[in-house]
Parts: sequence; structure tokens; C-alpha cells
Amino acid sequence: MRRLVRFGCLAALALLVACDPDAAPQLHDVTITGVVDARLSYFYGEPRSFTLDGDTVTLAPADPDALRVPLSVTGSLTVDAEPFLRTPVEPIPAPVDVRRIPLTTDVQVRTIASTRALLYYDGNSWFVLGEDDQAGLDLRVTPRPRSARLRGLGELTLTEADAIATYLESLGEPLVVSVLVGADVPRRSVDGLAEYRASALHVQTGLATDPGAFRPAPRTVQWETVASGQQAVNVQRPTFRLVRSEAELRSIWNQLHGAQLTVPALPSVDLARETVLVVMMGQRPTGGYSVDVRGVSLEGTDLFVDVRLVEPSSGAVTTSALTSPWAVVRVLRGGVGAAWFRDPDDGRLFAVARRDD
Repeated sequence: MRRLVRFGCLAALALLVACDPDAAPQLHDVTITGVVDARLSYFYGEPRSFTLDGDTVTLAPADPDALRVPLSVTGSLTVDAEPFLRTPVEPIPAPVDVRRIPLTTDVQVRTIASTRALLYYDGNSWFVLGEDDQAGLDLRVTPRPRSARLRGLGELTLTEADAIATYLESLGEPLVVSVLVGADVPRRSVDGLAEYRASALHVQTGLATDPGAFRPAPRTVQWETVASGQQAVNVQRPTFRLVRSEAELRSIWNQLHGAQLTVPALPSVDLARETVLVVMMGQRPTGGYSVDVRGVSLEGTDLFVDVRLVEPSSGAVTTSALTSPWAVVRVLRGGVGAAWFRDPDDGRLFAVARRDD
């Protein structure tokens, strides 16, 4: 009985704390540039008065009418009878420039600044264009479907992400959402908060078409996997190479067979008329991993290589020894400027190996 009384007291105390009008609120700042150019401040917690940036605001429960306002969030408090506090911000230069390519669903992506994530809305569905991209990229990208809309981006809650996605979808046109990296996210120091979050998004609308990015359908080329193995040495992570000289090929060949007592003969290739590509998966904890090159096509002077980095299936019986899978591919085509290695299932780009790197 004493335990029940103690538990009841604790429950009552927790209820009193939860209803304490002086309990510190939570503040989530979401800065949206490109279409809104404003900082949207959402408050959560118990109704109360709160001093923010020298001004006192009244936080109160939201009424149903407030939820009809675009960008309002279920569960947030009203701020001086408004569903959120809206503060204008200066527009920023677009961190990316995305253009559609004629006669294809692919897009051309040029990054001016680093981004945490890059999403594309085509007017009907959401797609991923990139993650953790650095400035200076200029890539043709195949959009990958994303069912979660904006969920999981920045420090957005699920309801905030859904409210922003719904607003952007209501614009009725293709657009690109860039999630800014931490250093570019405006943050502020506010006393008396139980929690503070900050996220920053830039929205590009009015996507232009880039006729110069259009390329004819890729041509098939003759190719073969001339060698593969499991024990490359000194390779910690996936590595993709376009071999530029016989000396480079010999060095890589020795690295691929460094765990063997005898190095087999170097494959006979004519680098003036052929191209040699090397895929090294990096060190893996067990057996069951492999490199599976599925296809090679030519667009202009670039090769596009479809390669699967195969992992053991769940429950598969494998050796417990460390492995480092690799494959060497010969393409009957010379004068190649770059090789683009991608996942054949979703078009995800693994790496680009350029002859002039």
C-alpha cells in the first residue's frame, strides 16, 4: 500500500509539473529562403507569456482556425494569436542550380555551396538528388524516389516537415529544396527555453531547362571483367579508378594481389585503344562480399559503369576472415575522359574517375 501511495504522489507531482504555466517552452526556428524569405518560429509547451528578443509574447493553445493557415503546425502554440511568429530575413544566394534536361527525367545539378541534402519535387512526387554534397559539383543526376517527403531533414519535427511539404506542394510547380549545412543555419541564443532547434531550407522554383546537358542515348561498348578477387591490400573504403598508364596499372595490380605469395602476370592491354577500370570495395569484416559489374555504356567520351557492391544476405554462412573484394574491367574503347560508377538499381552515383585527376 505504501508503494501505491508513493506512486500516486509522484504521478500527481508529474501532472502538476506538466501543467505548470511557468514551465519553460520549446522553440523551433525554421528559416525558409527562396519562396518565403522568413524565419518561422514555432513554440511548444504550456500557455504562458514569454520574452523573446526583448518583446513579450503570449503563447496560447491553437484553435482549429489557426491550423488552416499555411505552414501552421499541429500541436504548436499560437504566438500573439498567430499560428507562428514570422520574421522577415534577407534573401540568400541559391546554394544550388538545378535544371531539367530535355527528353529525360534526369536533371543537371550545379552546387554553389555545400548542402546537407537536396530534394526535388516534380509537381507530383518527391525525389532525392543528393546528400552531403560539396560546392563545385556539376553532375547529371537521376532522381531517386523519396516517400518521406521532408521528414528527417535538418532538425524538423515530423509535423513541421509535413506542414512545410504541404505548403510547397500547394505551389503547384516543380521545385528543389536545399537543406543547409550546420554552419549556414541561422541560430540564436534564447534564455529560458526547455529546447531549441534550428533548421534552414532554400527553395528553388522556376526550374529552367538545360539543352546543353542533353545527350543522345548511350551506346553500348564491348567490355569484360578480366580479373577479380577478395584480398586487395591497403584499401579501407570503396575506391574507383580509371587507369592512365601501364605503370599505374602495374602498381594497382600489385596492390590487388599483395596478399598472395606470387603475383600473376599483368593482363595484356593496349591503353591507346582500350580503357582499364578498377573497382575496389574496401576492407569488409567477413566473406560474402563481392564486386559485380553489370554493364558499361558510352556517352560522348564518358563511360557509365553499372556496378553492384554485393553484400552477404541475412543468415548467409560466410568466412569470418577479413576480405577486400575487387574487379578489373577492360573496355574496348580508348580516349575516355571520365568513368561514372553508379548503382544500376537506383542510379545512385558512387564516384567519378577522371583521366585528368
